[in-house]
Amino acid sequence: MGEMDAQYHVGLVLLSIAVAVLSSYISLEIAARLNNLKGKSRLTWLAMGSLSLGGGIWSMHFVAMLAYDMGMNVTYEPVLLTISILFSIVSSGIAFYLIKKSGSRLTQIASSILIGTGIVLMHYVGMEAMQMQAVIQYDMWIVALSVVIAMVASFVALNLFRTSSTAKNRKRWITLSSLVMGAAISGMHYTGMASATFIHDSSVKMPQDDLTSQVGPTVLGFLVAIGILMIIGFTIVLLRYKAKIEDSDHRLEVIDRMYHSIIQSANDAIITSDHKGVILSWNEAAGKIFGYTSTEMIGKPLHTIVPHDFRQAHIDGMERYNQTNQKKVIGQTVELTGLNKSGKEFPIELSLSTTQDGENSYFTGIIRNITERVESQKRIKELVYRDELTNLPNRRMLKEHLTSYIEQAKLDGHMIAVLFLDLDRFKQINDVYGHSIGDVLLKEIAVRIQRCLSTKDLLARQSGDEFVVVLPQTSHYQAGYVARQIINNISTPVVIDDLELYTSTSIGISLYPEDGETASTLLKHADTAMYEAKKEGGNQYYYFTNEINEIISRKMVLETGLRKALEREELEVYYQPQVEVKTDKIVGFEALIRWNHPELGTVSPADFIPLAEETNLIIPMGEWILRESCREFKEWLKVKPDLKHVSVNISALQFRQPNFPEIVADILAETELMPQNLELELTETIVQDPKRAIPIMKQLKAMGVKLSLDDFGTGYSSFSYLKDFPLDTLKIDKSFTKEIHLSAKDKAVVETIVHMAKRLGLNVIAEGIETTDQLASILESNCNEFQGYLCSPPLPYTQITDKFITPKIFEPTSKV
Repeated sequence: MGEMDAQYHVGLVLLSIAVAVLSSYISLEIAARLNNLKGKSRLTWLAMGSLSLGGGIWSMHFVAMLAYDMGMNVTYEPVLLTISILFSIVSSGIAFYLIKKSGSRLTQIASSILIGTGIVLMHYVGMEAMQMQAVIQYDMWIVALSVVIAMVASFVALNLFRTSSTAKNRKRWITLSSLVMGAAISGMHYTGMASATFIHDSSVKMPQDDLTSQVGPTVLGFLVAIGILMIIGFTIVLLRYKAKIEDSDHRLEVIDRMYHSIIQSANDAIITSDHKGVILSWNEAAGKIFGYTSTEMIGKPLHTIVPHDFRQAHIDGMERYNQTNQKKVIGQTVELTGLNKSGKEFPIELSLSTTQDGENSYFTGIIRNITERVESQKRIKELVYRDELTNLPNRRMLKEHLTSYIEQAKLDGHMIAVLFLDLDRFKQINDVYGHSIGDVLLKEIAVRIQRCLSTKDLLARQSGDEFVVVLPQTSHYQAGYVARQIINNISTPVVIDDLELYTSTSIGISLYPEDGETASTLLKHADTAMYEAKKEGGNQYYYFTNEINEIISRKMVLETGLRKALEREELEVYYQPQVEVKTDKIVGFEALIRWNHPELGTVSPADFIPLAEETNLIIPMGEWILRESCREFKEWLKVKPDLKHVSVNISALQFRQPNFPEIVADILAETELMPQNLELELTETIVQDPKRAIPIMKQLKAMGVKLSLDDFGTGYSSFSYLKDFPLDTLKIDKSFTKEIHLSAKDKAVVETIVHMAKRLGLNVIAEGIETTDQLASILESNCNEFQGYLCSPPLPYTQITDKFITPKIFEPTSKV
């Protein structure tokens, strides 16, 4: 036994160092790329890096072993040989994984220990795999030094590699790191070899020369060659990949510069924020739109540019997306309101997109100031939907709103009224004074119409001098009431440039749903009704509704006929007896008017009396009734001189005539009827104006004419009437006598009126007595007289004469 001499082959030594450095460089380059990769690609390149470094460490070791010539045959045990390479590959893979997983200092130390351990284990396990007629003795201090060299050099190399990730010249730092890593591998190996002493021992038996028990120099050379080729292959792949990546990086760099250039030169604000709503980027257009510089806004919350009323909704929406990934605005273009630095709100258009990076979301918003567009749209809408002269809704807007009202009315069950207005004789004003005056007049008319409407009503200008009013949630009466107000407002003169202009309007009214269920139909029918109103002379309104049309048509027929009724002797006076309760003696008659129309037949006073008052025909008609009843009563007195009076109803219009007492006096003189035989029945409408009524009543009383207050207690009756007015008779309305025999309250009222009237010296007549029970009750109430169907319905003069005036004894059927 003796120590063996050995020498190194310099070429192979240099080759071993080159292999260590090259494999280190390749593996570190691959490790540098891992951050940009994901999934299977990341795992593939991680495996390539592990194989490159692990294979490089192993190849370096055995190239160096081939370079060490001891002058004896050396083989290697396959299992330990395999374990040695696995140590280097696995430790390298774990180290790279940890490096890219976390960049902390502790991870760096752990990775350094792993790589150093891999180098050390690979070396000494590989030494143990040697099969030769020699034993190895180690200097443990030098062994320890080799371990320290592996650990320290690995740490320095990884520290340099870590620096390369933030350095400008990344390639230089990776190269430096690979040189240090190669030095770690080579330094550890040759230091470890220096710690070993080979002592020849011929007693050591060599294994059989087969591949299952030993790996000879030839096989080992092949394995080393394969390892080196694998490293060269990785190098070629890496170079191609690197070239591709560098080209891609260059393109990305160019694209990135273009992207930033486009962002900065864009007219729209482009703002990026993180998942918390913190602004990360702010271009120049954002500064122009919102008034903030990028320095002021980067790092600030995005809701700074959101109006206060919408901030909570903005914060809630971002939080909802972070939790649920539910997209409501993302990917869409929406119109919102922005807030600039001065605090002014303005309309904006937002297109929002999002990018996901792991668990974090990043938002990019493209924002456009659309103030000009909104104002332009508003102006266009005004031109499309507004009348330029009056600024009222035009025909287009009218139809849209009316259609909307109809849809709502279908749900609510409400009525809608459409009033179609056309000015009367407006063309003459335009022709005489010019269109400029006509335009001013139209604007004033629009203002006057608007004054008659509520906030829920719609006024539109149809065309020319035509206007349309829409009354939602209305009624027949309300539509007519508004129409009358409009007619009255328009009929007052308009002063323009010292000109006093007079005009009027004709109005047609259609009603939803009875006159139509579409906007077009309602407008058409209202227009038709307006022309009907214009045909009748204008300055009035006319309903299209069939039912109301019939009433109006009948009314027009009645008015026309009423004007000629006196001439044609179609009017006739009917009389109803007034009977003394205690004696059943007829003491007078009430004169009542009746009209026998040649086409309509008998017309109820309830239909034509109001019309006569409305048209002032009641004045000549009332005078005729008064004259006729006085004349006929005078004839009765000749036969039946014990009759006391004839009662004639007087309308308020008659009574208000300045010469009414003179008219009465003239008729009395003409008919030769004594004043005490005439009783004038006055309504509450007359006596409600005491200042005018009392002087006239006193004149009539001075003449000897009796005065009666009709329907006492049904309207605005006041006890002051009884005290202040020179009355002779009170007439109790039939509403009190109808159930006097059934209702204690009605009987009490009648008794109170009778008692009070008698204390004042007034005669009391009960109207509407139709049964003997009613008569018995008023008898108990001490009422003076009654009239009603129990005695007789109203009858014409000849029938009254035959039944009650000719010399016959009255056989009362009402005797109790």
